[in-house]
Amino acid sequence: MSKLKKSKKKKDKKKKGGNLIVLIIAVLFIAAVIFVSKVKRGEPVKIIKAEVLAEFDGVGSKEGKLNSPRGITISNDNYLYVADLNNHRICKFTLDGKMVSAFGKKGDKPGEFNEPSGIATDGQNNIYVADAWNGRIQKFTPDGKYIMEIGGPKAGFYSPRNVSVSKYGILFVADTGTSRIHRFDLEGNRVGKPIGGTGKALDKFLEVFSIAFDSKNNVYVSDFGNRRIVILTSDLNPIQSIKINAWNEAQPLWPMIAIDSNDLLYATSSGTKEVIVYNLKTKKPQYLGSIRIDVKDKPIFADPLGIAIDRENNIYVSEVARSKILKVKPIFN
Repeated sequence: MSKLKKSKKKKDKKKKGGNLIVLIIAVLFIAAVIFVSKVKRGEPVKIIKAEVLAEFDGVGSKEGKLNSPRGITISNDNYLYVADLNNHRICKFTLDGKMVSAFGKKGDKPGEFNEPSGIATDGQNNIYVADAWNGRIQKFTPDGKYIMEIGGPKAGFYSPRNVSVSKYGILFVADTGTSRIHRFDLEGNRVGKPIGGTGKALDKFLEVFSIAFDSKNNVYVSDFGNRRIVILTSDLNPIQSIKINAWNEAQPLWPMIAIDSNDLLYATSSGTKEVIVYNLKTKKPQYLGSIRIDVKDKPIFADPLGIAIDRENNIYVSEVARSKILKVKPIFN
């Protein structure tokens, strides 16, 4: 064999060896990425598809388009109310997306807002608004007439971002700036002592953004800083928590929660563009999956934040950057 042929053979072997090393490195890299992803998430992602029933944003109405909508709620008389943050107002929609009315403007007087962030209604369809940078909750009639202020800076509020009303008529306030939960009756009288404050213990929080109730009236609090949802009794005694690993994977904006009539818990995760679902009927909340794609396998969400559920368990989600409300129906196999 000539020296030239021997040299070429050696080069071919080197090339093959080099290619094999590159392939091994690529495989190891992909395996590492998958491993890290699993470690971050904590469980394999199970996909729950959903049918998109409607998208609406107020375009075409005399009140005009939404601008960075946040918290949303559905009243007993089947209207959807939206905390329209950058427009400093509250918008009222039918459940098929027609804007009925809007009220409020920027300011600190009664009926004015400075970043309305969360919203709830009671059994009489009165409206409660977490008026964040005015540090208060405002109460209105169903047609938007001012009734009263609840809490406020004198009550120790600092940037309350959400509010919720239990079936027993108790108003719960998520005071985000102080990481505390306050309770009031619907006339504005304080009920018990606030709980929380900054910390990692089960009765402490690191920024609370949302409150929901299950069929047993247990209280669920989205504790964003600790990347979890804390479960408490109706008297605010801690029971356990649910680690939301998606909130570690990509930091969400103001994660909010809702519970449907079947005791399924839905948690928004804007960073990972999904709504995470848990079954609360089991002894320990069971992860069911994540709503990410529609029936045609197309992504549904861009940055889901506020969430509400109607009597038929259709889900309404506010999309912040797109300034829209999406109405979707989860498909459980």
